[in-house]
Amino acid sequence: MNANFKNIRQTVREEIRQHPVLIDALKRFADHNAVFYPGYGNLGDALIAVGTADLFDDLDWAPEHIYGSHKGVLSGHSHVVMGGGGGWVKGLWEGYREQTLEFLRNGGQMLILPSSFAGFGAEFVPYADQLLIFCREQWSYKELLQQGMPEERVFLCSDLAFYTKEHHFSDLDRKGHYPLLKILRRDEESACKNRPRDSVDLPLLFNGIQWAKLDECLPPLRAVAGIIGQFECVETDRLHMAILSTLLGRIVTVEPSNYFKIKGVFEYTLHRFPTVSFQETVVDQPVAELSEVESIRQLKRELQAEWEQRTIVLRRNDALSECVESLQGRLNEAVKQTEALSEEKRDEIRQKEDIAHRLHCLEEDQKRKDYEYGQVCQTYEEVCQEKDRHFEQICQEKDQYLAQVCQEKELQFNRACQEKDRNFDQICQELASLSQKRNRDLENALFELEKIRSSRLHRLNETYYALFNLPGVGLLLRGVRKILIGFK
Repeated sequence: MNANFKNIRQTVREEIRQHPVLIDALKRFADHNAVFYPGYGNLGDALIAVGTADLFDDLDWAPEHIYGSHKGVLSGHSHVVMGGGGGWVKGLWEGYREQTLEFLRNGGQMLILPSSFAGFGAEFVPYADQLLIFCREQWSYKELLQQGMPEERVFLCSDLAFYTKEHHFSDLDRKGHYPLLKILRRDEESACKNRPRDSVDLPLLFNGIQWAKLDECLPPLRAVAGIIGQFECVETDRLHMAILSTLLGRIVTVEPSNYFKIKGVFEYTLHRFPTVSFQETVVDQPVAELSEVESIRQLKRELQAEWEQRTIVLRRNDALSECVESLQGRLNEAVKQTEALSEEKRDEIRQKEDIAHRLHCLEEDQKRKDYEYGQVCQTYEEVCQEKDRHFEQICQEKDQYLAQVCQEKELQFNRACQEKDRNFDQICQELASLSQKRNRDLENALFELEKIRSSRLHRLNETYYALFNLPGVGLLLRGVRKILIGFK
């Protein structure tokens, strides 16, 4: 699988993921707690379901799933997202018609994921404001617009099967041991009259199933993908077998079915893959070569198709008539609103005149107040000037008084300092006298001490105590003294 193939696949996935209308609509429906109604059918619808689940997973949305095919299956819900597919083919696949119309008649809002539409559209016109439809190819888009659907309710987007993530099948063997696998339809949608004996219609092995969850879709898809991976080329008129084979990197030849679906998807998306080609086939034989019975059947089919086309036109006319009646009602309502607005306009003019008169009065009153305010301001300015002069006079008197007080305080301070200086000198003299007296007393004491030390008794006392310090005699004398002291 070359880089170019991967780039194309990634580009298609990014186009779906960044589709502004689709992603915004899904987020808006998610905010309204929308439910998801999965498509049902064969194995091709399972591939759509896988891509849809991968997209929901990337959007971090896990909606509630609704199952069943009865008419009221969608009742009780206000917002529904319907899975994509090919279940909108008039006279062939009409499985969703009754459920959808019943839901829309009850006022519900619906988003239909990328699908194909053939013969449908007029039924939706009366409920266009409740619908957002995504087509997977141009043919369906033009069909819905021709049926009367407004452009702002119909959009183009690639089939969600292209959004399938690569890892679902990345581990399968894709060597292509055999040359060609033919997967041709064997149901009502087939355009092939003589099917080859070596063709197998693999999707019909799993049919009539409402596909939703990955664990239900992937096992049979992986089984079929394993078979496809054993072949180099695939020839098929099954749209989603062509898509699956393309995603597996096979060389694919696509053939048409009995309506435009496959060719439309090829022209819109599949043609971008270089390994895919489209091969036209002859759908019908010339009338001259048909048997009489076949001619009658062909005429009946043509007549039936004509009646169906007439029915479509009548339904479209009915829808347009309803739109005309609705527009007429809106026009009448608009006329009434215009008349009411005219009366409101006259009332508004009268109110404006009253307001203008009031404004004139207010302007005159404002001029008078401005004059009075000017007089008051002038008087106020004069009063302020007088107060300023009075204040300056008070400040001058205050400064003079403060200067006088400061001068008196300074004189008192100088006298106090001189008195303290005289007291300090007297104290210093007294301290000097006391110091001299102390020195004389100390000299007298030292003289007396020296006199005592030089006396005979003092020297005798020193000799007496020195005897006690002699080693032998001192010990004896200390013992005799202890005995004498003990007797006393």
